Amino acid sequence: MKIQNRLDFLIKMKNLLNRKEKIEFLGVMVMGLVSAFFQTLSVISLIPFINLVMNPDALEQSRFLMIPYNLLGFNNVYSFTIFLGFSVLGIIVISNFILAFSLWLKIRFVCRKNHNLSLVLLKKYLSLPYVYFLDKHSADLSKNILTEVEQITVSMFMPLLSLITSGMMTIVIFVTLIIVNPVVALTAIILFTLFYGITFFYLRNSLKEKSEKRLKENRGRFTSVGEAVGGIKDIKALGREKYFLERFSEHSISFSRLQAWSSVVSNVPRYVIEIIAFGGIIILILALMARGESGRQIIPMVSFFVFAGYRLMPALQDIFRSFTCFQFNKVVLDKIYKDVNEKGSQYFPREIELPERFSFQNNIAFNNVSFLYPNKKEYVLKDINFQVKKGTSIGIIGSTGGGKTTLVDIALCLLTPNKGSIEVDGVEIKEENIRNWQRNIGYVPQQIYMSDDTITRNIAFGIPEENIDIEQVKQVAKIANIDTFIEKELPQGYDAFVGERGVRLSGGQKQRIGIARALYHDPEVLILDEATSSLDGITEKAVLKAMDNVAKLKTVIIVAHRLKTVEHCDMLYLLDKGEIIAQGNYQELLKNSNQFQKMII
Repeated sequence: MKIQNRLDFLIKMKNLLNRKEKIEFLGVMVMGLVSAFFQTLSVISLIPFINLVMNPDALEQSRFLMIPYNLLGFNNVYSFTIFLGFSVLGIIVISNFILAFSLWLKIRFVCRKNHNLSLVLLKKYLSLPYVYFLDKHSADLSKNILTEVEQITVSMFMPLLSLITSGMMTIVIFVTLIIVNPVVALTAIILFTLFYGITFFYLRNSLKEKSEKRLKENRGRFTSVGEAVGGIKDIKALGREKYFLERFSEHSISFSRLQAWSSVVSNVPRYVIEIIAFGGIIILILALMARGESGRQIIPMVSFFVFAGYRLMPALQDIFRSFTCFQFNKVVLDKIYKDVNEKGSQYFPREIELPERFSFQNNIAFNNVSFLYPNKKEYVLKDINFQVKKGTSIGIIGSTGGGKTTLVDIALCLLTPNKGSIEVDGVEIKEENIRNWQRNIGYVPQQIYMSDDTITRNIAFGIPEENIDIEQVKQVAKIANIDTFIEKELPQGYDAFVGERGVRLSGGQKQRIGIARALYHDPEVLILDEATSSLDGITEKAVLKAMDNVAKLKTVIIVAHRLKTVEHCDMLYLLDKGEIIAQGNYQELLKNSNQFQKMII
């Protein structure tokens, strides 16, 4: 069980490969085996050539050399030696070309896997229910997609490929060394195995501990940068640059030290092993001389071991580096594997086209809706009951913390009630028809997200440019009361860029573009969540006019704490501590509800 737990990362890595990638992985392995064969052949072919150079009489003593000598019709040792030398050179050239090709296949596979895994992870995040993101930091999710996936592919899949190919080559070379000189080969195997084994055993706990810290520091880097850039206006106004700079620096320097430590740990043993290897060769030479063997006898043997060591040491270092990479990055693999296998939403659209709209003819009914956030004890909403008739406008009002935003999220089907249900024309909204119903909803939040793009593409948000209906863009801009500003005050009109997060637009302009965006796909229902709460009086009037234009055409649900926003609604629902405590139109609540009267004061 303990061994299984230590090797579970291999199972996770296998499970992260799709069928096509597994076939590609197998192809890379086959190419690695071919490369290992030629690398070994280049080592073996050196022995007869050096023997023949040092002792021309060795030709007659070798059946192996006499076969090509006779078959190719050579008549003297000198010409055959030249042929053999160029043959050895040819084998070395071919083996290196195959090695380079094998390396290219590995790199291509890893880079493709980096792309595919990033795509899979982003798709998984997009498929998760909205509640999943309530306690997640966007910078952490971005970090997982953009850097931790790369950390896995480069520092786990690449080492795994290197481990297998280098392992195969090491085994073949060691077997060859044992055949040539069993004592020297077995001594080398024992020394190398003991050295690398003891080193890894000593470092394994530190590798795991520092891996967890690296993950934490990398999260801190992304969070610090995201908050520094996202809050640049407040930071500049308050003069808080130093705080955010130091906060990022603290995480960044720690992260860089951990990365450097990992790199050093995985590479330093190479230099020690070179001392052992070349020291062993010197000892071998001295031992052979002590036995009275001549230079002619010593040089071929030593040359063989030197060349074998030249091929063997990088392979051994690759094997050790692979194991250190596995241990150091196992925490990252566990994190990404968990996220990839997170239970997603079943209604995530896999098809290119969106589903058909849900039919809406009469009313939307909230039936005993109650909601409890994960890991919380108290319900945010308790037995909410009301109806929204088609073509009417309703207002959800109440103090902060009353549950208004949660109710909006449930109306948008971003949250699922723990109790009760939402019905449209008597049909309950469930997972299988949520997408169909959401096609009928337009949503305007308090803070409008603006991409660094044109007015057109911000209104037709998420629509491929070739599919954008510019006439529809202009039509909804007119309804949203933003068309005059776009056409007369912006030199580039609808092609004008709004800047990152819409920095070139005022709050009211962004709100009206948000309304236009919500109307672009011609929804039956428009939900406005505190759409005027952050606006000044003059700007609010412009947005209210846009909302009045919409109310004539759509069913509207308005969430607000400013009563002026909902003054003309057909029905108001006063929400307090998750319960509807009063309902009626503006005048009825003004007359009958003390709580409503206090809100006006």
